[in-house]
Amino acid sequence: MTHRSIPTVSVSIILLIALAVTGVEAAGSSGSQPASPAVPLCTSLYKNKSVPAKTLQTMVRSHERWAEYRGNPNARRLELCQADLTRAALVEANLERANLEGATLRQANLSRVSLLQASLAGADFSKASLEDSNFSGADLRRAKFTGANLSRAIGDEAALFDAVLIGTTLRESAFERVQLEGADLTSADLTDANFIEAYLYGAILKGTTLVNADLTGADLRRTILTNADLSRANLQGALLDHAQVERAKLVEADLESAYLDETNLRNANLREAILRGTDMRYVDLHGADLRHADLEGANLEEAVLVKANAHSAKLRMAILYHAVLDEVSFQEAHLNRAVLIGARGSRANFTNGDLKEIYAPKSLFQHAQFAKADLDSANFVAADLRGSNFGHSNLTQANLQEANLQNAIFEGADLSGARLDSADLQRANLKGAILSSVTGLTQTQLDSACVDGHTQLPPELSRPTPCTTIREEKRR
Repeated sequence: MTHRSIPTVSVSIILLIALAVTGVEAAGSSGSQPASPAVPLCTSLYKNKSVPAKTLQTMVRSHERWAEYRGNPNARRLELCQADLTRAALVEANLERANLEGATLRQANLSRVSLLQASLAGADFSKASLEDSNFSGADLRRAKFTGANLSRAIGDEAALFDAVLIGTTLRESAFERVQLEGADLTSADLTDANFIEAYLYGAILKGTTLVNADLTGADLRRTILTNADLSRANLQGALLDHAQVERAKLVEADLESAYLDETNLRNANLREAILRGTDMRYVDLHGADLRHADLEGANLEEAVLVKANAHSAKLRMAILYHAVLDEVSFQEAHLNRAVLIGARGSRANFTNGDLKEIYAPKSLFQHAQFAKADLDSANFVAADLRGSNFGHSNLTQANLQEANLQNAIFEGADLSGARLDSADLQRANLKGAILSSVTGLTQTQLDSACVDGHTQLPPELSRPTPCTTIREEKRR
């Protein structure tokens, strides 16, 4: 056994020595050679220099041959990093994979030029003509396009991190999956543009025009869209968490299933916008225009809609848990089966609204208007409804147990089958109300309210002297 183990031990020793020597050589090699720079240095002969027109044309032809076949001995890649190409005429040139990092191309004519996968980081295209150009896959980090025209340009999957596109025209352009994190697109024109799944995290789009733009699945988190025009834009499934969208125009915009968690939409115009199934938790809609907007199934948990106009809005099955609805106009709005647990809506207006089967226990709607509203099977258990107006409303089968209905108006309202167990009806106006089949109503409760000869009472209760209690308290 000992004789057979000797070769094995010898081989092990040899391997250990070899590994040790290799490690020393590797360490020596890494220590003797300087690390390559993260950003290649510009070695162009025209660095910080202008390029003569004829020389430029020759270099472009050579590059086009290189792009067609890199093995061509008469071809060479265009290397003009940091060169001055102001007003250069390069119409329809093929500059695929060219190196123009840091180059100055101000007012250059680059219409119909191909810059696929070109190196253009830090390049200056201010006021350049780039109509119908192709930037797909190009490196455009920190590039400048101020006042440039990129109408109908293509830039799918291009990298435009921290790029400057102030006042840039991008009408009918296509930049799917483009990277625009931190980019500045203030006052840019993206009318009819395609930015599907674009990454715009933290970008600035103040006053930007995005009419009819397609931003399906785009990442617009923490963007600044103040005063932007997104009318008829497609934002289905887009991420707008923490975005600043105050005073923006989103008329007829499609935000179905979008995410707007803590988004600032103060005074935004969302008239006729589609917001079905949208996540709008903690969103700020103070003073927003939501007329005829479709918010069916939207989650508005703890959202702020103070003084918003939601006239004729569709909020069927919307979640308004603990939402702030003070002075909101919900006239003729559809809120059937909406969840309003703990919602607060002082002086909110639900006149003529469809509120069938709303679930609003422990809500606070003091001095709110529910006149002529359909509240069939509404749940207002333990709700504070003091001073609210339910005149001529439909409250059949409504649950008003333990609700505070002091000074509330139910004149001409239909409460057939409603539950009033332990409800506070002090000074409530029940003139002409239909109470004949209510349950839980006691004589004591009825005596504290105001009835008249037209009030229809349960057969087991006696009609009190009309408004006796109210007159006595007024004397005090």
